[in-house]
Parts: sequence; structure tokens; C-alpha cells
Amino acid sequence: MGRVTGTSLITINMLSTSTQHLSDSGLSDRFHKRSLEHQRPLSTVTMAFTVVAFLCFVGARNLVGGATVPLAYRLSCALILGLLVLAIPRARSTWLFGAIGVAYSLVLVAGLALNIVGVSQPLLWIVPALVVVPICAAPLWLTPAHFFTGSVFFYAAALALLFDVPLGHDADIVVWMWVVAIGMPTSAVFHFGFYRFRRHHFLLESQLAQLAATDPLTGLQNRRAFVKQAERRLATLSAEAPVSAIFLDIDNFKSLNDRFGHAVGDHALYEVAQVLMDETAATDSVSRIGGEEFAVLLDSGLAGALELAERLREAIAVLERPDGHLTASFGVAEHRRGENIMVLLDRADEALLRAKHSGRNRVCAERALTSESLQLLADDVCADGEVVKRRHRWEEYFLTSHFQPLYSLSHQKQVGFEALLRGEQDDGTLVPPVVLFAPRPSSDEGALDRASHAVHLGNASRALPDDAWLFLNILPATFIAEGYADQLAKIVRTVGLEPERVILEILESHGGSVDDMSRAAALYRQHGFLIAVDDFGAGQSNLDRLLRIRPDLVKLDGELIRATSHGTNQPILPKLVSLLHQAGMLVVVEGVETTEELILAVESNVDFAQGYLLGRPAAEIAPPESVHRRIDEAFDVIASGRAHQYALFESEVEPYRVALRLAADALLAGVGMDEAFAPLAGFERCISCFILDGSGRQVGSEVPGPAWSKDGASLHPVADPRDARWDHRPYFRNAVLLPGVAVACNPYLSLASGRPCIAVTLAVQFAAGRSVIGVELDWSAVGLPWPAGE
Repeated sequence: MGRVTGTSLITINMLSTSTQHLSDSGLSDRFHKRSLEHQRPLSTVTMAFTVVAFLCFVGARNLVGGATVPLAYRLSCALILGLLVLAIPRARSTWLFGAIGVAYSLVLVAGLALNIVGVSQPLLWIVPALVVVPICAAPLWLTPAHFFTGSVFFYAAALALLFDVPLGHDADIVVWMWVVAIGMPTSAVFHFGFYRFRRHHFLLESQLAQLAATDPLTGLQNRRAFVKQAERRLATLSAEAPVSAIFLDIDNFKSLNDRFGHAVGDHALYEVAQVLMDETAATDSVSRIGGEEFAVLLDSGLAGALELAERLREAIAVLERPDGHLTASFGVAEHRRGENIMVLLDRADEALLRAKHSGRNRVCAERALTSESLQLLADDVCADGEVVKRRHRWEEYFLTSHFQPLYSLSHQKQVGFEALLRGEQDDGTLVPPVVLFAPRPSSDEGALDRASHAVHLGNASRALPDDAWLFLNILPATFIAEGYADQLAKIVRTVGLEPERVILEILESHGGSVDDMSRAAALYRQHGFLIAVDDFGAGQSNLDRLLRIRPDLVKLDGELIRATSHGTNQPILPKLVSLLHQAGMLVVVEGVETTEELILAVESNVDFAQGYLLGRPAAEIAPPESVHRRIDEAFDVIASGRAHQYALFESEVEPYRVALRLAADALLAGVGMDEAFAPLAGFERCISCFILDGSGRQVGSEVPGPAWSKDGASLHPVADPRDARWDHRPYFRNAVLLPGVAVACNPYLSLASGRPCIAVTLAVQFAAGRSVIGVELDWSAVGLPWPAGE
């Protein structure tokens, strides 16, 4: 019972605070600005209708005899009224909106006065307007001040007009009854009634919005409202404005609930919230993120945020709990240009976790290597003029570099080395990568990435040959970080290298949009860096990413070298390499582990290769002579196998060539298609025999062979070759270029059958014109020879 009562009291206190907050001095301004948004369309329509009514009034006056004010003057009043109506949507302040209303009412009175000049019964024309106009305008005034000001001006001008009109005793009484007894009270009732309705609606809307955005226990912003407000804040942030986030968590809060009950825990949360509201500025965003976690977003750099966090820590440490005093752990991070609120909070959360793991009741800042510390790593490579191996302390390990060679297959030599991060114990024992890179609460992937660059560059200046590239892995989030291109270029030059010798290898990872990486790539290229994309064909690395970043090199995922086409087991690597070359990118194949894979890479026209067969990662660079011989042997194997492959393919296709020439002779002799193609259609691999005219369209029906199949319903709409034109196919073009010669094309995927096929074709000159006859062969069986180079 006490637990419920305690929570209820806190909630009631929070709600009363919220209600009090709604009645502050800024409420009227917010209400009137909100009313302006709602009233603007209604006022525009109503006042535009009044302009139309005024024009009708002018038109009616022209139907009455007597001297009149020139029509141009009266129409000019209508024009001014129309311009004032057009100004309403552009009125961004309540005073301007009210001024337009006052001006509108005065111009309207002036127009009425001009319009009744010369009429015999002016009261019949003017009194209805004096009554109706204020009543219709009453709900449109935003504030009582506007209403009183506009009404006073309107009635003052109107009554001055009436004083010029001679009135009898009865008429005088009637006019004042309509204007004073009916018009004025009714307009006041309309205005204040509508104003009260709008105000209550606004208060309800504000209260509901605040309740939806407020944590009911503490009265602070809830997580959703905090993130939404922070996103708006960061979106409008100027480039030089500092913003930081503080993440805090009450220490041992679970034990407080478990030992003393949730009412005590709720009270502790409320007291911490009060400390946050008391110690932070009005411009700071304070939120209960969830459970016992709170967040603060403030306009300050890292130093100012650390100072505030320390004040908060001390203030919370004064709060009592039944078994002592409350304490809290804090993590602080400064916003980096271009990152969103969630990334900022993640870095602050990482610092918070380190604060908890290092003993609680303390403040930890984000752990990120600054430009100065990276520079010290680079400057520290040489000691007393002697080049030393670079190791950098990281948590319980040392970071060091291993290098794996990359070879140009055509040049048969080492052209570069990929720097790979390794961890070492104090005694030099290597830490397995799975342990080094395992996610831990205190890990900072971005800081580790930047530290690795300084370590690798220092070691590369010691170990790499003078003409070799250094492949430097970089996370997308690091790659797009503001100012990192300039910083990295400075470090590269400090260690004695040039950016032209460094290839930045963008890892397959989350952390940056393709647009951001494309823009960042341009900045790195200005310094001379080359760009590579790692692991194409896996995860985030896709063709769209390549075409927008436009890397100089593409590193293919190791699985692609082992990938084969469905059914035939033919490698897809040659076609993929050809595609990337056409896009203007050099190709690196990773994961070359066997001689067969090396031979395939050479045969596929791959530019560079990397893998255990060519060299394992090591701290010292091994002599490359044995690898040179291995690559040269792969070229020899391909050269000797090419002739053998060609002979196998030709021997397999030759019977079809002979049979096709016999079919051509029979057709020239006037034999029908079925009879002429019968021997050729009897071959086991024959799908169909056909004749194409000079434009590539099929003549008559094809003659099916044993391999003909109607299977594959999904290809049914394109299964009939007579619907198509085939003169764009290589087998048609090659036959036309070599008339009288039976030619065999490279294997292709048949649109009609959906299987790998080859076609043997022959251009024949018939009396009616030139035609191409041919046979399509099923080439999907495993083990069939393919042309050399395919």
C-alpha cells in the first residue's frame, strides 16, 4: 500500500509541476502562435468572401440613381482589400496578423462610405454592415487586444460616418439598438467564446503532447521525445557549435529495489531527476532514457560536459538511500560533425560502461585518439635514429602490424602489402584475432581503427620496400569522419611515406552512407591516396556501392574465386573481372590458397592476387622468389592447356559442323527442312535445327532434337524463337562474316530453353536471298569442354 502511495504522490507532484509549467509567461505567446496557424486559412477564406460581398455591394450601388463617387475609387478599395487578404498567409507574427485585420476593417469602412454617397436612404445600406461585419470578424481576431483595437477603430470610423447622416428620432433609436444593443454584445460573445474554446483546445493539446513526451515518474523527457528533440537540434547545428552528451546510470539500483521496495527506488529516481534539473541550464535537454539511465544534451565541448558531469556526480552522491548514499556512473562524448544522435549516445554509453567497469561513481570521457596522440604515435617510430618495431598499448594488449603481400600476376612480383592488426602479450605471444576484435563493453572500434593506422604506418616505413603499396584497412565510419583525410595525410608524410603509396581499403561494415563515402573519397584523392573497396560480393559491398564510390581497386571476396555457374560448374570469375575492368577498376582476388585457384586467377585476367599460397601475414617480409616461380608456372600451365582445351572443344563440335554442311547441301538441292535436318537432329545434344532469314528472323518451324524440352514453365512466354529477331547474336554475326564456313560460338544461356548452349551456324546463299542455318546444342552437361578463355 505504501509503495503505491509513494509512486502516486510523485506522479501527482509531477503533474502539478506540468500544470504549473503550462501557466508560465510564455504560454500566451505559444497559444497565439498556434492560433495563428489555425486562423490563417479561416481568415483568408472569410475575408476573401467579404471582398466578393463588397464587390456585389458596389455592383448594387451602380443600379441606383444619383450622384456617385467614381467607380475607380470604390474598386481601388476592393483591390486594397484583396491585397490585404493575400498578405494573410505571409503574416508570421501575431502583431502583423492583427495589423492586417485592423487595416482591413478601416479600408472596408472607407469603401462602405464611398459606396453610399448619393443614395437617398443611406441607413438601409450601412446599418446591416455595421452589425454583420463585427460579428463575422469577432472569431477571427487572435487576441482580445486585437479584438478591442479592431472594434474601436471600426466603430469609431463607422459612427463618424453615421453622424454625417441626418437621422430621425425613430431611426436614431433603431440604429443605436442594432449597433450597441445587438452588434457589439454579439461580437463580444462570439470573440470571447471562440477565444476560450481555442485556448482550452490548446491547453488540452499541450498537456497531451507533454504527457506523451514526459516520463510520468520523474517529469523529465522520455526517450522518444529526447531523441526527436536532439535530432532537430543537431540538424540545425552550425559547423563550429559544440554539443556534448552525458549518459549516467545509478549504481547498484537493482539492489535498492530488491532490498527496500520499488517505492524507495522510485523516490531515488525522482531525486536524481531533481538534481539534473537543478544543475543543468534551461537550454539543456534532460531525459530519463529508461530504467535508471538518464541522458543530458548540452551546448558545450567535451571539457565543459566533463565539468558538468562531475558536478552532477557530486550532487547525486549527497542523496541518501537506506543503506548509505546514492552514486552514479557517467559517460561523456562530444558530437562529431555528420554523426546522428544515436551514434553520439553510443559513444557516451561506451564511456559509461568503462566508468562502471572501472569501479563506479566516476566520470569517463569517450576514448578517442586525438590528432595529437596519433601524431605522437607516428613521431615515436624512430628512437635515437634507429628504426624500431612499433607497438602501442591497447587495454591489456600491445598492437602491432603483420603484412601480407599482394602480387601483380602479369608482372609476377610483389607490388603491395596489406597491413593487418595483431595483438601481442607482454612476452610477445600473439593474441588470436577473434579475441583481439571481440566486442567488449569497453571497446571503441573507431578509436582502435585510428590507432591501427598510426601503428601500421610507423611499421610500414620500417619494413616496406620503397616501390610497394601499403593497403590500409579503414572502417566506413572512420573514412567519412570530418577532417580525417587531412589528419591521415599528415601522419603518412610524418613517417616518411607519401599518400600515393597508400591504398585505403574500405572495409565491409556499417557506419556510413554511400553518398558520404563518395564525398569522402574525393577528399582522400586530393591528397593522393588510392581507394579500394574490400570484400566485394559480401554484405554491404554491392555493385551500386562500387559505381558511386568509384574505387581504384576492388578486392573480391575469397568465395567468388570458388563460385561457379549453376549446372555446368564453370567459374564466374572471368566474367566478373571483365565487368569490373569495363567499369574502370583494377581487380584483386583474395583468398588464393591452391595452385588451381592461382591458375584460375591468371586465366581470368585478374590484376593482383593475395592469399596463403602467395604469402601469409607476418611481421617480417619474406623473399618473394619462390612465389614468382609459382606464378610463372601458372602461366605455363595455362599456355599449354589452352591448345589442349581448344582441341577438345573442336573435336566435340566437328561432327555437328560436318552434319550442318550436309544439311545445307540438301536444302540447296530443294530437300525439305525436316528431311534435310533429320541427320543433324538425331544427335544426342541437339536441341533444335533452324533457319534464319537475312534480318535474323526464323523461317518456318524449328526441327526439334533429342535435347528438346518443354520443361521450365517460367520461360514459357519467351520459349518460342519464332517471335524474336536473332541477328544481334554472335552466332548469326560470325556466320555472316564467314559465309560458307560452319562456325561454333561460345556457350551462352539460351533464352528459349534456359540452359547453357552453343550454336553451330552456317551462312548459305539461297535463290531468295542469304540465310543462316544452324543447330542449337545443349552444353549444360558437366565435363563438356568449353572454348579456351571461357
